Amino acid sequence: MFAQKILRSLKNFRDDTRGVVSVEMVLILPLLFWSFAAVATFFDAYRTRSLAEKAAFTISDMLSRETNAVTAQYITNTRALFDELANSRSASSLRVSVISWNSALNAYEVDWSEARGDELVALQTSDMTALEPLLPVMSESDDLILVETLNDYTPRLNVGIGEVAIDTFVFTRPRYAPQLVFQS
Repeated sequence: MFAQKILRSLKNFRDDTRGVVSVEMVLILPLLFWSFAAVATFFDAYRTRSLAEKAAFTISDMLSRETNAVTAQYITNTRALFDELANSRSASSLRVSVISWNSALNAYEVDWSEARGDELVALQTSDMTALEPLLPVMSESDDLILVETLNDYTPRLNVGIGEVAIDTFVFTRPRYAPQLVFQS
């Protein structure tokens, strides 16, 4: 008897279509707001990544067209240009390296490397074994300009993704001069 009464009450509750829309709204509205915030945050993160990649490609292309020697001030200003192009809201790092292929050693060598910012340091020839899978096949006496950037993306709204490191890795051959020269 008691079990039948409970089953009848549960069935009546299940079949009851009366209700107040405000209760449903209170249940759904926070999820709806979070969804809109998450979509906007994810879009902003991908937009920031796209801007950083486009800025790195622009820097690489700019350096590949350089016919004069670049200086330490040039590299510093290049980082400032990256920050402007990438619309960076956080501290960024930039590393510019010129790499060549040594057929006798069957290895990549760093001709010169300069870094700006706290996260990246100048590249050494000993570091090339880790980067080798990322680099293209090169011929003897061929140079490659490698531009690497790193900046952090901090979302404006906390929707669960936290701070994300955005790094780029772009390489280009010199266009108008046989090599890009660094003048210290």
